Amino acid sequence: MKSFIFLILYVLFSLNCYSQYNINTPNKIDDKWKVRLYLSHSFTTYYNTDIKFSSSRYNVEIKDYQWIERGSREFFQYTKWTEQGNNLLQIIDEPSNTFVLSIERNSHEFFLSVFHPKFLQNPEQIVYMKGTIDGVEVDGTYNINRPFDGYNQFPGEMELVRNENTHREMLFEIGYGYRFKLIDDKIGKITYVPSIGVGLSYGQNLVVVIKENEWWEFDNYKQKSEVQGFGGSITNRIEFNTEKERFGIFYENKLSYYKQNYRFMDGNQKYDLKLIGNSVGVKFMIYNSKRTSIQQQD
Repeated sequence: MKSFIFLILYVLFSLNCYSQYNINTPNKIDDKWKVRLYLSHSFTTYYNTDIKFSSSRYNVEIKDYQWIERGSREFFQYTKWTEQGNNLLQIIDEPSNTFVLSIERNSHEFFLSVFHPKFLQNPEQIVYMKGTIDGVEVDGTYNINRPFDGYNQFPGEMELVRNENTHREMLFEIGYGYRFKLIDDKIGKITYVPSIGVGLSYGQNLVVVIKENEWWEFDNYKQKSEVQGFGGSITNRIEFNTEKERFGIFYENKLSYYKQNYRFMDGNQKYDLKLIGNSVGVKFMIYNSKRTSIQQQD
C-alpha cells in the first residue's frame, strides 16, 4: 500500500512539472528528426518485498524480503582493469549501467532503454516467514541464512545462502517522453524530459542452499536465462547540452515496478520488484536531420 501511494505521489509530481512548464510557454514547431544515445551509471535502491518460494524443499511466504545492490563500481578504476582476468570492457558489463537510444521530433521522444541491474539477497536478514521447509512447518521470525558456527543446523531452517540476479540481468523497455526546454542560451541548453516506459525483465538467477541433512555440502542452481517478469518505469531526466546539442550530461531518476515470476531451484519464486535508480551520464547526438538539411543547402 505504501508503495502504491508513493507511486501516485510520484506521478502527481511529474504532472505538476508539466503544468507549471506549459504556463506562458510559447509553442515552437521543430519537425526534424533527432537521434540520441544516452550512457549512464545507476545508484540503485531496491525496496523490501513480500516473496513466495515454491519448490520440493521450500513452500514458504516471506514478508519484507530484502534485496541489495551490487554496484561493482570498482570496475571504473584503472587498477581493477589491470588485474589478472579483467579487461577494460568490463566497465560496460559489471556496474549497473543504462543504455538508451531515442528518436525525437517536435519534442516528442520515443526510446528503447536497456538497464543492467544487479541485485542479490541480503544474506543477514531476519524476517517473518510462514509455510514449510523440508516438510517442517514454520511460522515466525527466522534468519534467512544463519551464520555457521559449528554443527548448529536444525530441521526447518531456511539456509538459503545465495539468491542472486546479476548475470545477464536486464530490464528492456520502450517508452515515450516529452522534452521541455527550460533554458536555451549560447553557453548551453537545459532540458527536462519526463517519460514513461513498459517492458520486461530478463536474466539468469543463481541460488545456493545447504543440502538437506548436511552441514558442509551445497546445492547450486544456476538457471537458464529467461524472461522473469513484466512491468514499467516512470522517469524524470534533466539534461545540460552544448549549444548545438552534439554532447550533453544528465541526471536521471527512475522509479520501476515489475511483477516477477521465474525459476527457483526446481520450482519458482514470485515477488514484486520495486526499485528507484539515480543515474548520471553522458548524451551524444548521433543524427540530426535539421543540421543535415542546413549542410545540404550550403
